[in-house]
Amino acid sequence: MGKIENLVIVGGGPAGAYCAFELTRRGVYATVLDPSHPREKPCGGGISPAAIEKFPFLREFRSKGGTPATFKIISCTNQQIAVIKNEGFNLSRQFMDEQIVKMAVDNGAKLINERVLALQRKQNLWQIKTDKQIMTTRILVGADGIRSLVRQKTAGAISKENLGLTYGYFATGTENEPTTVKFVAGIPGYLWIFPRNNHSSIGIGSELKYGAALKRILDEFIHSYCPKIKVISKFSAMFPRATDPDFFTLPCAGNNWILIGDAAGHADPLTGEGILYALWSGKLAAEALTEDKLSSYDKLWREQYGYCLRARCAQQNTFYNR
Repeated sequence: MGKIENLVIVGGGPAGAYCAFELTRRGVYATVLDPSHPREKPCGGGISPAAIEKFPFLREFRSKGGTPATFKIISCTNQQIAVIKNEGFNLSRQFMDEQIVKMAVDNGAKLINERVLALQRKQNLWQIKTDKQIMTTRILVGADGIRSLVRQKTAGAISKENLGLTYGYFATGTENEPTTVKFVAGIPGYLWIFPRNNHSSIGIGSELKYGAALKRILDEFIHSYCPKIKVISKFSAMFPRATDPDFFTLPCAGNNWILIGDAAGHADPLTGEGILYALWSGKLAAEALTEDKLSSYDKLWREQYGYCLRARCAQQNTFYNR
């Protein structure tokens, strides 16, 4: 069977990389498998005040992001509210992910740029087939995103009802504009303009079933609010967007596996914020792993933020009806 790894993390995004970093602080050195990180991710890249307060190291990245002083909210009836002295900022995900991967690797974690193709249980072990080798590990951490292979082999794939879709553009021309969120009439979702350092993320997100309409709605918004932008590239991707509060009762840990970040479905059902919960779940997973009490992870995340995700899931009709 060859060498048996003690702990392998599949996925090197914020959840996986930060979990690996937190493990190194506790004297545990995981192997991270990821073929593409750090890379730009299809999202706004908004770093919320709550994320900064919980993880102060994020403040170090502020100078590399967009820091509009104003956060503007536009209702679906075009009423506007401006929040001055906005504490958050907007950041390229490629830069942020690169920094967190560096934190982990510089402290002793091992990053292997290989794609996981298949997983198989072998008694109490996991056999991992990558595009270059076959590995074996005692413990498997799934940080491999919304289409998580680890989740498929453990808790089961996230149902379509609990998925969202985002569509958007990376573009120039709005770097000096406020961070803007506009609610959409008729669908539970919103549009955004998130100015970054030298470009902006401009997009829309909603439930998966509204996917066919998103490009049209976004293009109409751009025509009205920022018609002179220059598109660099476009993006689309699924993301966790629970519509059923009971989704957060599903297990995210077993006797030799844990799910974190998007693989766990841990994102705010109202705002779509995922960075905070990627880091938070990674940290809690590291605590459970170093204490060799994997089952405690489910208790930890539910007590610390799961109850909030569940409550916000139940608030969706009220939140979007504005």
